[in-house]
Amino acid sequence: MPDNFPEKMKNIPNMKNIIKIGAGVGTLAAFAGCASPKAQKPNIVFFFADDIGAECFGCYGGVEYETPCIDSLAKQGIFYSNMNAQPLSSPSRVQVMTGLYNDRNYVNFGYMNQDEHTFAQVAKEGGYQTAIVGKWQLGRDRAMLPICGFDEFFCSQIEMYLESRGEWQTDRYANSMWDNNGERYDFAIYGPDAMQDYAFDYIDRKAASGKPFLLYYTEPLVHTPHTTTPDDYDWDHNYDSRFIHGADTSYFKYMVKYLDKQVGQMVQHLKDQGVWDNTIFIFATDNGTSTRILSKTSDGKEVRGGKGEPTYIGTHVPMIICWGDRLAGRRADHLADLTDILPTIADIAGVEIPEDWDLDGVSLYPEICGQEPNKKDLVLIHFNPLWPTTPSPKASRYAMDDTYAYFWDGRIYNYRTDPEFTEALMWDDAPADLREQLKPLKDRVDEMADFYPDKPGAPRKFPYKTFYDFAPPQNPF
Repeated sequence: MPDNFPEKMKNIPNMKNIIKIGAGVGTLAAFAGCASPKAQKPNIVFFFADDIGAECFGCYGGVEYETPCIDSLAKQGIFYSNMNAQPLSSPSRVQVMTGLYNDRNYVNFGYMNQDEHTFAQVAKEGGYQTAIVGKWQLGRDRAMLPICGFDEFFCSQIEMYLESRGEWQTDRYANSMWDNNGERYDFAIYGPDAMQDYAFDYIDRKAASGKPFLLYYTEPLVHTPHTTTPDDYDWDHNYDSRFIHGADTSYFKYMVKYLDKQVGQMVQHLKDQGVWDNTIFIFATDNGTSTRILSKTSDGKEVRGGKGEPTYIGTHVPMIICWGDRLAGRRADHLADLTDILPTIADIAGVEIPEDWDLDGVSLYPEICGQEPNKKDLVLIHFNPLWPTTPSPKASRYAMDDTYAYFWDGRIYNYRTDPEFTEALMWDDAPADLREQLKPLKDRVDEMADFYPDKPGAPRKFPYKTFYDFAPPQNPF
């Protein structure tokens, strides 16, 4: 961490008390194509974009937007066709950090207990240097980030949020403020550019050190407000277009284009620094696209975004994994979700996860190494966002196999033919053979037999607040 890092944030509990080192890379090297015991562990870059579903990308059948860089990665890495997130940001971010479904540790929107085990802690125990650059949103306390395993941070939405919003400023895009390691706020003419500058400097420093690093890059694009970007004509010719009062969904396509450009620039910078060939690069997103957005697909359909919706449109997101240019492009059609990120990083780092963590995810590392993949039988969507001041009209609990979704109230959907979940078949009306097939889904959902929308989540253990505790009653969806 930087020499001038605040003293209170250096006193972090020893991760060895909660994580034990396993056989590490020596054992994992048994997977074909993985590093030998003497090779340096691969760097990890997890590029996590905001509010954009699979339907927006050319490699997933989208035709509305320009995504050549991401589409190119899909051709040279592992393309996950059935990747799922939660339908909303905070639930997804807690899930991806901890490897657990929300029914086990989710508190409420904008909050995570800082004593959770995280993938950054796991990476540190494996000898990695770690940084988060981008959106935080999980608690208003700068001290949380090092506790959660990050040596460095350059983030929005830690302790400042509404304070950085106004007529001529935004909290993440034009004229935004960024928390630089808890020591100062940096002004950014355009937030994603400032993020990129910090991330590139971090990569340069870590590449020069020769030590493995993890970069968690939580890109704010393409979250609302839908505003212009520095590459657009209106950026210079319509100043209002940079801010909330000038927002327009017509700018969404330019935001997607800018996101794609930043992915391409990240890959190129890794190549320029000579570390691309030993970097595992993960691209994914946190939930479906804003419901304000309609997107055309190659089959002639027009898809309305599913953010905040307990539907396949709301949870189906992209995921592509590359290891430099080592992986022949291939398609993985099995189920995957955000709980799989932590165990994957653990395997990459050579860290054995204690059994009592009882993770919900499975490691994708064997598949990355060309071996038989670890496959999960179901994905659980425990979507209860618990906005602190407002009941959620869409809270739901359901489980999915590779074709069907079963809901806590007995609804069944074939999400392959009905991704918007409009034509329900009730459990009692389903054929006996289908009920037998879906019994594992029902059993998993029924593990919380007393579920109801807005059922209280896990208790808050720590005194820090969220940005939403003081929000007026509203429907945020």
